Amino acid sequence: MPSGPVADEVFARAARVRWRRRGVVTGAAAAVVVVGLTGTGVLPVNGSEQTGVIGTQTTPRADRLAKLLPPGTGEIREVGDVAGEGPYDGLYAVYKDGGVGYLNIQVMPGRRADWPVPVGERCSSYIPGMTATCVPETLPNGDERESTELLRESRRDGNTWGPKRSVRLFTKGYVVMITAGSGFVGKYALGPRLDAPPLTADQLRDVVMAPELLP
Repeated sequence: MPSGPVADEVFARAARVRWRRRGVVTGAAAAVVVVGLTGTGVLPVNGSEQTGVIGTQTTPRADRLAKLLPPGTGEIREVGDVAGEGPYDGLYAVYKDGGVGYLNIQVMPGRRADWPVPVGERCSSYIPGMTATCVPETLPNGDERESTELLRESRRDGNTWGPKRSVRLFTKGYVVMITAGSGFVGKYALGPRLDAPPLTADQLRDVVMAPELLP
């Protein structure tokens, strides 16, 4: 999330974005995935691992997203919604090799200047208290892309999350954000977590460039 004096403006703009699709699963379960993938949130979830608590759906949107992803990514199912303006904005479960990982896709209107880089950091995606490696890039067309790796377990609200990686692209007046998580152990887990995030760093950097993700 952005930080600094322009943060209120960014959050206010996000609040005005309408929810395009609702009700794929319960809000509580979707919120658990959002919290784990973004590292932010306030939803308390406790209890032992319980798989299959919520259902997922193979939807037309999930099928279309699967065609944008590299072959062999896994079976894509829709889990829930996020507020955004892109046609693929949402939460997705990725089933592969007996495990379940997650993808979180969100597109918001914004300029690069709206997402300042904290002093001493390299990227705007810095999250206080999280040790992660972030690589910023300026692309030939002037767009900017940030790739972040968190290659260790993290614990939040009773859930243990595996490694995750994310990418943020600033292009054409929008911020395209994708996070790939290897899954978690906790109350709302849909199955065992994957050994690694469902997309490699290179694959994630390629996917975020897909023009289909933009409004």
